Amino acid sequence: MKFFIASPWKNKEEVEKLSEELKTKGHETYSFLESGENLLTGQPIEAEMKVYWEALANWQNDKRISQIFESEVNGLKACDALILLLPAGDSSHVEAGIAYGLGKKLFLIGAINKPEVVYLMFNKIYMDITSFLSDLPNIFS
Repeated sequence: MKFFIASPWKNKEEVEKLSEELKTKGHETYSFLESGENLLTGQPIEAEMKVYWEALANWQNDKRISQIFESEVNGLKACDALILLLPAGDSSHVEAGIAYGLGKKLFLIGAINKPEVVYLMFNKIYMDITSFLSDLPNIFS
């Protein structure tokens, strides 16, 4: 299986942990940490985020933003399932919505503080990464 992990930079360590665990179990992952295509500079995160926010100032016309968007959509099209790792921001929720529209399986990991932003589109919800990984053999059966 190929999993798209939707989560923000502030969850970097958790995304790394989840990705490594999935790989040890024979799965592929796509995340902002691995693709590199949603990075604009390849510099440390502080510099990267500065350039990103500058690009957002003219988001409708800045080719860097369309590069990120196209990369993310291609990753969503290529995956078998999306994992929304909470807490997550708006863009991660948009990615979940796109995955839902593409007919992908969706899994949510974390405490839900705003049920109105997750609706009923997730196939399964887990409180933590350990619970998800324990149930992994059963999620596509």
